[in-house]
Amino acid sequence: MGTFPEKFKCLITNWNYMDGLCRRVALQIKEDGFKPEMIVALARGGWFAGRVLCDLLNLNDLTSLKVEHYVGTAAKTGEAKIKYPLPDGSVEGKKVLVVDDIADTGESLRIAKDHVIEENASEVKTATLQLLYTSKFIPDYFGEYLEEWSWVVFPWNFIEDMIDIISRLMAKEKKEFWTEWDIKWGLYNYHQVDPIHLEIAQPGRFYEIMEEMERRGLVKYIKEDGRKGWMLTE
Repeated sequence: MGTFPEKFKCLITNWNYMDGLCRRVALQIKEDGFKPEMIVALARGGWFAGRVLCDLLNLNDLTSLKVEHYVGTAAKTGEAKIKYPLPDGSVEGKKVLVVDDIADTGESLRIAKDHVIEENASEVKTATLQLLYTSKFIPDYFGEYLEEWSWVVFPWNFIEDMIDIISRLMAKEKKEFWTEWDIKWGLYNYHQVDPIHLEIAQPGRFYEIMEEMERRGLVKYIKEDGRKGWMLTE
């Protein structure tokens, strides 16, 4: 999972909120007068935004570019690099909008833009749904600016991130038995995830996370002295 501070803030988001940020970005693009002919969505985080922006901007031409940077929740591996480049000739002579979900360091977006330019696009602009203050690369368009660093849990990787976060939590505490509220208290204590806010953003999904962790063999569901909970299997 990589090296990272023991405690870091997580923001739980949902589809409606992200859709609103997409509309905000689309409005900025229209007001700017930029008329892209094609969207390049960075895999995997930029796929949702890329598809929604196609709808909002009346575009049919959408492709994907993979820039590898993060491995696991809040874990980084060195410099960003292109893993799966664009197909030859896919952006040549076109006005292109490069889209991602968030600019943290901005390195992935910068490398993607440079690659699209190298592939002879006629004009290239960039957009993200969220821009963190830590980013050294400022996209042309962004839905919101975050002045405090947080790990944003997007709805398209909710299960993936929450399993990673809860697994870390359980491994750190080394408890043999975890109730629902033990886990929720840990999420609040280590990551400022309020149980009420979690339920509002992603209603009814706590047990879905735990059931998926059981299915993957990460935890085992047990009953102990009339209490129900889980134990870490690793």
